[in-house]
Amino acid sequence: MDLEGHPDTTIIGVLDRADQRDVLLWKKSSLSKYSPSVLKIHTSSPRREYNLRKFLSFSLPSRYTNSSLVFLPIRGNIQTRIRKWKESDSDGLVLAKAALDRLLSEDFFNSDELEYQEIRKFLKDSMDESVYQIFPLSLNPTAPGQGAIAAEVRTEDNWVLDRIRTLSKSEVVLAVEEERKILKRFGGGCHQKIGVSILQKAYGKILYQRGLSDSGEVLEVEEQFSEIFAPPADSVSKVYPVPGEAVKQKRTPLDSSNGLIFSEDGQNNKTIFPTELILKDWLVTRGNAFPNLSPALEHTGLIWTSGLKTWFQLAQRDIWVHGSLDALGEDELPKHSIFGKPLDFIKCTHLGSTEIASGLGRVLTYQTQAMEDHPDLSEKTHFFWMSASQFDKALSIFPQICNGFHACGPGITYSHIRKVLGESANLSIFIRYESWLASLGLEEFKGKKLETKQRRIRLNARLRNLASSESLNSKKLIQPIFIVEGLKEKKKWILFLGFLEIRSLLFLSR
Repeated sequence: MDLEGHPDTTIIGVLDRADQRDVLLWKKSSLSKYSPSVLKIHTSSPRREYNLRKFLSFSLPSRYTNSSLVFLPIRGNIQTRIRKWKESDSDGLVLAKAALDRLLSEDFFNSDELEYQEIRKFLKDSMDESVYQIFPLSLNPTAPGQGAIAAEVRTEDNWVLDRIRTLSKSEVVLAVEEERKILKRFGGGCHQKIGVSILQKAYGKILYQRGLSDSGEVLEVEEQFSEIFAPPADSVSKVYPVPGEAVKQKRTPLDSSNGLIFSEDGQNNKTIFPTELILKDWLVTRGNAFPNLSPALEHTGLIWTSGLKTWFQLAQRDIWVHGSLDALGEDELPKHSIFGKPLDFIKCTHLGSTEIASGLGRVLTYQTQAMEDHPDLSEKTHFFWMSASQFDKALSIFPQICNGFHACGPGITYSHIRKVLGESANLSIFIRYESWLASLGLEEFKGKKLETKQRRIRLNARLRNLASSESLNSKKLIQPIFIVEGLKEKKKWILFLGFLEIRSLLFLSR
């Protein structure tokens, strides 16, 4: 639908929103190509071409490192596009995942009619001949409203409007309207190289915005709006960890030749042999966690990663990755089936992690060993935890930190820390460690480069917004994911929103 609308009609969101993400279909025959001069990808979207040109250079296996990407236009409905792609010499095709999900679904009236059966068979046969990547919204936000179903109704037709409103999800309507308003500020239209996506989570709203405006402005925005349960830190000496301070760990792969330890429930262990393991779908928590199996064994399941850093590490090892949790926690893992294929995920993680509750069975693929003594945390007040195991270790040595101000990412780490500290504890969710640093209100982390092992971060002083809140006692502060400055004034905060540019060894944002 166009962004301007029409004077005599009203647009109403209907039903819940389907998966917003884009998916890349890739011919299995193209997997055998090593260092081809050109890779051809079908899409008619300037937005997809602009954002994916950078992303695919890191997400595709290393066999394609020296290949140039060529994007080719394609038109028609989903079946027509897939048919044209299969009949061409192109390697990939980019589609909206929601379109595939809906056409493959049998959960609707008359789904057993011959027409729909034939469509599903064609799509399933096409998927069997392909592999795929589901793109993360953080680096490939989509067209406004993607995945949502809307009805355009005559404005004076109150009878229809009233009935459709009963079907609408208010949170979906609000998100889509905001996405459309953002794109409209840049002129709107399918010609724009801009993606805008909003996610509504239990811990707040997340806004992703990436692309290139007509005026040449590069847009790389990620903002999170949720509650902060912490005042500013008094000084850097009160913060843990500052960049580079975390305890260095030696990570050693476990020998899999005689099987690996597998725990279905975190309590009872058994041995899983490589011939069984290759039949499972894997959630890989970090690059070290990828199972160290014989090259003679071919993994036939899916590979998902906890974050994009792990995805890019595996791609550098010439491994095809299907998708990522995008640092949003295990709840983002596909449930039950995907594209008609039943799922059987297990989590690839480290020895000792079974003490942390998880909804997944776990295979233990490596072990960790601290290479130095734990830093003294007795005088620290503000903490960010990369994992539940890291938190448990610190708490066992310094029990007094339980009264501090804690933060972590969403998912099982948050659930575990909340369970240990209790509902009244000061615990905030930040998707990025860097955004937590920026929220501390310290000059050292404001408008300067923060050096870490994998990333070089520069906080841009450009202000994008202004938010205020009631007193700290209410514990209801708006949390932009990247906060440049926090000023305490008469029990109020003024939060200046900035834009965080991330440059890393694995992904150059510009």
